[in-house]
Amino acid sequence: MANAKLHLICGNCGCNNMWAYRIDQSGHDIEGQLRPAVFLSCGNCATLHDLADTATEQPQDETTSARGNRYGGHSRY
Repeated sequence: MANAKLHLICGNCGCNNMWAYRIDQSGHDIEGQLRPAVFLSCGNCATLHDLADTATEQPQDETTSARGNRYGGHSRY
């Protein structure tokens, strides 16, 4: 991986450097099954963001592709 850059900016206040996260083991009810959820909290305005609102979950067995990319085979190169 070459210089991975992830930028988090709160959509409510624009803060980009006061983040905290929490993993709630029973945060999502998907077809009657409770699944873990990741919540990001802005330390500036206290907005709680659900990571599932912007990112899709990859099941454990699909995180390694045939090409060897552990992030699902998506690559710029």
